[in-house]
Amino acid sequence: MKKIDPEPPKTHEPADNFRLIREGFETLAIALILAFLFKAFIIELYCIPTGSMASTLMGRHKDVNCEVCGFPFQLSASDESNEGRENPRDKNELPRVIGGTCPQCQYTMYVGEDNLANQTYMSFNGDRIFVNKSLFNFREPSRWHVTVFRYPTKPQVNYIKRLVGMENETVMLRNGQVFTQKEGEDHWEIQRKPLRTLLALLRPVDDNDYVLPAIHELGWKTRWYSDEPNWQRSADYKSFTRTHDGETKKWLKTNMRPFSETEDAHEMTWLKFRYITATTSDWLHLAEGKLPPLNPTGTPQLITDTLAYNTQLLSSGTHRGVHHVNTAHGEAQMCNRAFGGFGLNWVGDLAVRCALNVEKKEGVVSLRLVKGGITFQCDLDIAAGMAFFSIPDVPEFKTIDTKAAFPAGRDIDVMFCNVDEEMRLVIDGREVDMFGTRPGRYDSLCVDGGPLSRDRGPTALDLEPVAIGVWGTTVHVKNLKVMRNMYYISCDDMTRDHLNCDLIRSPFHYGYHTDEESIKRLLSTPDLWEHFGKTRQTVFKLEKDQFLMCGDNSAYSQDSRLWTTFGIPHYVERKFLIGEAVYVFWPHGHRIPGTRFPFIPNFQKMRWID
Repeated sequence: MKKIDPEPPKTHEPADNFRLIREGFETLAIALILAFLFKAFIIELYCIPTGSMASTLMGRHKDVNCEVCGFPFQLSASDESNEGRENPRDKNELPRVIGGTCPQCQYTMYVGEDNLANQTYMSFNGDRIFVNKSLFNFREPSRWHVTVFRYPTKPQVNYIKRLVGMENETVMLRNGQVFTQKEGEDHWEIQRKPLRTLLALLRPVDDNDYVLPAIHELGWKTRWYSDEPNWQRSADYKSFTRTHDGETKKWLKTNMRPFSETEDAHEMTWLKFRYITATTSDWLHLAEGKLPPLNPTGTPQLITDTLAYNTQLLSSGTHRGVHHVNTAHGEAQMCNRAFGGFGLNWVGDLAVRCALNVEKKEGVVSLRLVKGGITFQCDLDIAAGMAFFSIPDVPEFKTIDTKAAFPAGRDIDVMFCNVDEEMRLVIDGREVDMFGTRPGRYDSLCVDGGPLSRDRGPTALDLEPVAIGVWGTTVHVKNLKVMRNMYYISCDDMTRDHLNCDLIRSPFHYGYHTDEESIKRLLSTPDLWEHFGKTRQTVFKLEKDQFLMCGDNSAYSQDSRLWTTFGIPHYVERKFLIGEAVYVFWPHGHRIPGTRFPFIPNFQKMRWID
């Protein structure tokens, strides 16, 4: 048998080498062309430069954990950058963020580079997001979606805002809410947010997981409290238990009446919430373990559209220095609060969220919210698995029964909202709705002359706007949170005085200095609320292919509401629409240990944009 020699090794001729090089360049060229087409027509990457969409999307900011209560929040650092400035400054002349106010406990902490805690409070660039540029080729733009568009007078500049007004309608901003009117109609329809959008726009008011037992042991009032003996509070102040030792009777809900009107109503006991805040003056004493002599127990006040992101203090500002206080943990620093961070608009649209654990499938749990002196209530019949919306003071509202499951012996995440003229109930992340009937809507009662007039202001009842009641069962309550609705400030002229206050006759204009103590007194004293509820309203007419865009950080957003100040129409034309923001793929990263480089991926904050 003949041996077959193996095939001799191949050698590349010059022509073969040229072919390989050519194929490499062709592959690279195709990849670049595909990337260009992908960027031009499908997905593009953007970085959020400013805080006009906070807290949904972050511009340049600082991440801060309150040194007193530990609550995490963000502070705008847009002033530290030349981004968006018509007259850029020298880098060394730009101010630095040196302080900000915690939204939970109102302590204004110092975050300058020379802070005593020797903490490094870095400023991070804004969120980096994916924008889908092809969506508008297949469907129309949608209300409440976060949209990227070109600035009308500078098409090379891209803006990002939330689409609020659609083409061929008239939009009205009133009491922080959005109303629309179609052509040929004479009534205003309130525009409600889908659940995911609502959850993204709810702003924190109180999170009881960050309560401070030390100041309450001094005698400072707690926000959540009960005068009833069968409510017990845990030692850490974070949870509550309502015990039931008596015989459980059947709850009879006759004639569709709310539980608060039935003969057994006197057996319902309530855990109540009051929004008690501390001023800088109060904290100068509380931080040192003393009660403030002028306000020894704390005073409840109205909930307003304050946003912690806007409370930043700048090194170039007039914050009147830094206070040194002696705490139980040593010397600390605090600042006077910045006036620009105060919310001057009362917000009555609230939500309460908590974890309920019912020991047995019996009894009733009621969730109550107050707006303008009117009670809005949701009764949960644990045994029957039913929910009942009611407005006890308004017989015109007809209660509708809605099925809802309440398993015993485990935590149930429950959220009750009174937002956009509708009561909504969410259990374990799912909204309770009876076959699409939307039983909590009451906008028909809010028209002029109706029992729920939109011009009604707050009353003394709004100083205790949230409560949880229990009847006939033992319930454990924890993870208590109170939130407020997003408030769209009604304005169309940046030259107006006190731009951020919607009151027609604002007490901030006359008789009161706009300092912290005066604002506190005003928001805490019902006798001074004569003009509350009477707010200005702004109307925007939109024609075909015109859209109204507003920022989520309404107090600090130069969006299309304000463009007429610069001689620009108040709308964005369809031809300037680019696409919708869909995903935050790179929130600022975590720092590499021992460095200032935030390159470790921050998976926890990567998220879909609602």
